[in-house]
Parts: sequence; C-alpha cells; structure tokens
Amino acid sequence: MGKKFTESKIFNIILSVLIAVGLWVYVTASVSDTGESTVRNIPVTVVGEETLNAKGLMIDPDTKLTVNARVSGNRDQLANMASDPSEYFSATINVAEITEPGTYDLSCTITPEFTSITSTGVRVLDQEGKTVQVTIVRLQSKTVEVRGVFEGTVDEENNYRANAVEVTPGTIKVQGPEDLVNQVDHAQVTITGENLTKTYTGELSFQLMTADGKVVDGEDLTTNVSTVSVVMPVVKTMEIPLSVEYVYGGGITAENFDRYVTVDIQPSTIQISGDEDDVDYLEGKTITVGKIDLSQVVQEEQEFVFPIELATELSNDSGITQATVTVTISGLETKTVETSNIDVINTPAGFTADAVTKSLQVKVRGPADALDTVEGYQLRVVVDLEGQTLRQAQFPFTPKIYLDGDGRCGVVSSGGSGGYIVVVNIQTQ
Repeated sequence: MGKKFTESKIFNIILSVLIAVGLWVYVTASVSDTGESTVRNIPVTVVGEETLNAKGLMIDPDTKLTVNARVSGNRDQLANMASDPSEYFSATINVAEITEPGTYDLSCTITPEFTSITSTGVRVLDQEGKTVQVTIVRLQSKTVEVRGVFEGTVDEENNYRANAVEVTPGTIKVQGPEDLVNQVDHAQVTITGENLTKTYTGELSFQLMTADGKVVDGEDLTTNVSTVSVVMPVVKTMEIPLSVEYVYGGGITAENFDRYVTVDIQPSTIQISGDEDDVDYLEGKTITVGKIDLSQVVQEEQEFVFPIELATELSNDSGITQATVTVTISGLETKTVETSNIDVINTPAGFTADAVTKSLQVKVRGPADALDTVEGYQLRVVVDLEGQTLRQAQFPFTPKIYLDGDGRCGVVSSGGSGGYIVVVNIQTQ
C-alpha cells in the first residue's frame, strides 16, 4: 500500500512554497500600508532652566510643556505612537537666553527615540518652524515662619496640659511664581491626638497658609524642606503649698510654736507643671522658700521676702517669683538683761586675746513668769576665734549667746543692724 499524499515529498515542497508566498505577501502589504497621523502630547524637555532660574525667572507652572507632531509611516506603528508618544519621540526647547518675563514662542526640536522608527520610514512632516509657547514669570522666594497647631485634646480631667508646640526648623524657604509666593504668610504643622498624657514628638509635613488662615495650593511651589521636627510638651499641673523652715530660738520651740507664732505666706500656693513623674513626686509635699531664725523676729508682723525657686525640671505656671512671709509672735514678753559673763575661746597660737567689752545688754524673750527669773549670770557670751585670720589690733566679733536655766526663755536679736558685738584686743606674743 502506498504513502498518503500528505506524507509525500511533493506535498511538503508545495506547502513550503505556499507559506513563503504568504509571508512575502504579508510583509509587502505591511510595508506598503503607510499613512499620516498626528501624534499628540509629546513631552517637552526644557534646556537651560537652571540658567533661567539664576536670573530670577521661571516657567509659569500653567504652561503646557507638550507638543504635537504630524508624522508619516506604517499605520500599525502610527497607532502605537499615538497611544504612548513619550516612548517614540522626545522634544526640547531652550530657555537659557530669556532675560525678562513674558510669553515666548520657542523653537522646538522633535527627535525619534529609536532608530527602528526611522528604519521603517517614519518621518516627522512638520519639523520646520515647530514652536512651543512658553510663559515666563518672575521667580520669587522668601522665608516664612513655621507654626505648630494642636487640634486634639489632653487629659484635662487629671490635670494635664499641652504647652506651646516647638518646631525645628522654625522657618522655611518658599520658592515659586511671584503671585503664589506673595500669598504665603506662614507654614502650619498640625498635631492631632485624643486625651494625651505624654509629650508628642514627630516628623510632620506642613501646609502653606495665607495671613487669614487659608491653605495655599503648594503644587507649583517648592520648599527647602518637606517635613519639620515637632515637639509638643504635655505636662501635668499641680497646685502646691509654699512653706518656710524655722530655726527655733528666742523662747520659741517646736512644742510652743503653734501657741505663740502665726505665719502668713503670700502667695500660699503656686501652680507648677512638669513631667508626670516629677509632679507626682510632690503629691502631699510643700515647696520650702526659705529659712527664718525665730530669734531674729523682734518686730510685730515682721516680713521676710524669699525667691521662689524650683527644680529645673519643673515650671512655675503662676509666674510669681517671690513669696512674702509675715511672722507675728504674740503672748511673750521681752526684757533686757545685763551680763559680764564674756569669754574668748580658741585663740590661735602666737596671739593673745582679751575682751575689751566687759558687759553686754542682752534681750531675752519668754512667758512673763519665766522671764522674771532670768538673771545675768545665766547668760554666757562666747567669742570663738577658731579659723579667724588675726593680726595685732582690736576687732569687733559677733558672739554666740547662750541662756542657761528655764528652757521657756531665749535670747533674741538686739534689733540693731549689726546685732550683738564684742570688741576683742588681739596681741602677738
């Protein structure tokens, strides 16, 4: 039995010839199927823009930097070019020679992107005289403040407060068309959050704002930074009492203080703020503004003024920097007692020291019945020369005065500007 015709050598030869003819007909038809078409929106590349900017000029952002071209070539390629012109063509204009604002028709050169285009006969038909209309405006730049705005909430119920937003850098440079830049008054960065109890930190973008708080469309503006660092301290507040430390004396002891002494501190409290841990530490405590020696209180309603000083981690929200403390001692009497019981002790080697002052008038305060029993012999006036730099001469010294006996009485200040003075004669040996 013979071979089928489709398996014969003759059949294969005929089939090969038919395929070759078909391909030849297809290629010939494709090459000869030419036409013309307009390729639209070819992107235009600007040459010399840095030179233009250096002159204080720029291309108006509204300028359409595209161009259309009439081309001829294979119809299939023309269809592809129309769908994606940037893949097949580039166009350039040069703005380096422009020196003034205005509208210019600039010569435009259109170039095929790939040599395969020209190899198939694609040509730009209207290259001659092709121009792009460009509007040139003044390039403006200015430096504006960056302001922080908080549009959230803090835990006010538990005495938290948001302090002013700190922004770094505090200013930015804005650049662009003159009419747009002139609209910008400041930049604004906005912080949000609910029921905050901790300091907020972050790197945030900003908006350009007009003086009346409207947002400026920044699409055609440039800035030297795109984000800023933001810190918004969230602090806890507390109303805390002020207090005074006392040195007991002049008949005043810890036991009888409340009976004889009244104290008025103005202000009695101040508001402070700080980090949660620093403020909570002071819960139930006071801030001590100073120390008062009660033996120095000899006037009715005697006033002392102290600075209000806080630890560096705390802030004084009240803004009051001084406290006035008025001390009144009542219910006690004062009498002057003379004593000659004066001693000079701890005289340095190589010197002799003798008290020139032989007696001293000392004021003593206490309850009337106890005061009646105080005598001069109970007073000891002591001048301690230890650590003193001496030379041969007479020197006044402030002595220490002790009152022996009934503990209900005590020595008080003499009331003079210098206090009690004992003059001592110093001699070298």
